Amino acid sequence: MLVCGYDGTPGAHAGFDEALRLAKDLGTGVVVVFAYERSRLATEMKDLDDVITERAQALLAEAADEAKAAGVEVTTKILEGNPAETLLAAADECDARYIVVGSYGERPLKSALVGSTPSRLMHLSEHPVLVVRAED
Repeated sequence: MLVCGYDGTPGAHAGFDEALRLAKDLGTGVVVVFAYERSRLATEMKDLDDVITERAQALLAEAADEAKAAGVEVTTKILEGNPAETLLAAADECDARYIVVGSYGERPLKSALVGSTPSRLMHLSEHPVLVVRAED
């Protein structure tokens, strides 16, 4: 099984496309995870959670349709928490062969200062991490 982080961005699309290709090559399925952190500043959390959940459901439905069209078994999950830590937990849960994520092409200094999910995954994961950069 592969775990793929997916939020609908160009980087996420690139990562998902590669996860589908790799899953077909390996004869395995993909767990597609939409991970988000709840805002600590939002005053109406339920409304915000509802909007995020609705958007996540739509994105994951599209991803599931694409995976099925490609002949790849897919499971989708919406998980709350730090994206890197949430993807790690999902990978541990299904004993993932790889974690696949997209990259927006952050520069190394910016990534080090503000952090990025791919950087955190590469430092924390015991699973191999494949980072796919979106085309410019």
